Amino acid sequence: MIGMKFKFKFGDFFLMLGTLLVFGLSIVLWIFVMTNDQYFSHINQTSNVTQQARNRLNNSVYDLYIPTSSYGFKNGQLYRLYDAKKNLPLEFTKELKGIKFKNLNVASTSRSEYEHMLNNPDYIQLTFPDEVSIKLFTKQGSSASGQKFRRVFISNSNNRIYLGNDQTMTVYQIDLARANFAKLRNYASHARSKTPIKLVRLKNDYEVFYTKGESWRIYSYLTNSQTDSYFVSRLLGTTNVTARSSKKGWVTYSLNYYTKLRIPKSGAKKHDFLYTKYEKNKNLAMHEQLLDSVDYVHKVGLSEQDLRFFDTNGMAISYTNYIEGLPVFTEQHTPQIKTTFTPESMQVAFNNIDLQIPIPFDGQTRNLPATDTVLQELVNKGLKKDQIQRIIVGFRMVKDNSHDHLANLIPTYYVKAYNRWQSLDEWQKQDLSVLNKTNKEGAQ
Repeated sequence: MIGMKFKFKFGDFFLMLGTLLVFGLSIVLWIFVMTNDQYFSHINQTSNVTQQARNRLNNSVYDLYIPTSSYGFKNGQLYRLYDAKKNLPLEFTKELKGIKFKNLNVASTSRSEYEHMLNNPDYIQLTFPDEVSIKLFTKQGSSASGQKFRRVFISNSNNRIYLGNDQTMTVYQIDLARANFAKLRNYASHARSKTPIKLVRLKNDYEVFYTKGESWRIYSYLTNSQTDSYFVSRLLGTTNVTARSSKKGWVTYSLNYYTKLRIPKSGAKKHDFLYTKYEKNKNLAMHEQLLDSVDYVHKVGLSEQDLRFFDTNGMAISYTNYIEGLPVFTEQHTPQIKTTFTPESMQVAFNNIDLQIPIPFDGQTRNLPATDTVLQELVNKGLKKDQIQRIIVGFRMVKDNSHDHLANLIPTYYVKAYNRWQSLDEWQKQDLSVLNKTNKEGAQ
């Protein structure tokens, strides 16, 4: 009996000793991993880079790069479709999340076939304000091939969609798996707002022309302006930042020689900021520019609820707010954010006024003429038709003097010509003979 007790205690001793050794060894290994900078940093960086790359693509596709207009036919007439509660472009982007893109092929390069697609009642059309890269959305195609599109054609089939490039009049066919556009088709057939339109080719693209005069709502929003320190902190950080005043109403903050932020002087009543980062940029493909641009838009820290991609010219990419499907221009007819890539730098110009809370609609409207009338007025004024790139209806954001933080959104025709955006009134007041002459001399 005594021997049995001794044997039992002896076994317990070795069991406890083994447990302590295993526990001690695990602590040693944990300390080694946590204190080994090279190993631990490599794991952390690899994980972060992978996650950031994944988030970066998702944000670019589903947040900022969203179709802004949708069109469909009824009884042979093409309409602009809009429904605040059943948003067709948003439904399309939601569906993209579950789609698998398969084969990409060129279906047509003929102008006649392209225009047949535009006028085919079997398709619902969704459009971006300007061309974007196919690779950004589908990962299909070579970045060097310059494959771009502006228009999406959706038929009754869930097995494929067509992408249209207005500039080259090329139609791409993409085969799909796991796609279902039934809800989108239902939204299109029951859209509350249907405005009759036609598509007219201007200099580079097919633009929406409103076939008759329309009454457009005037909206009002409470606004918010972030402090200068907010943007300095977000874009430059909180340490080693120096300030230098200039004589032209601006203050420049510098993190170093290569990174700067220019802000308006206090009391200047300006809202235009300019962030510049000097660095040698490689010759980025379009989809790389779009992705890099998104990173900077997020970094600025403005509200992105209604912010959408708006325009690009190969170097500059612009974003603006969209309200009721129409873009918002500031009083200086500039977009909300504009990123510009040059061989030496990356610049972000932005306006710090954010639209915050909509004021209930009070019944105010503004009548605008048919687009054909606008085009004829511009031509009669002296603007060459072959230089008119786009004609759209947008909102002009005007400060309401009754309240410091209230802005009115006035429906206005905006025209892009000679690569510049101006309101119809501004084009009508401009000496176009001088502009035409300057442009002609510059082209020689």
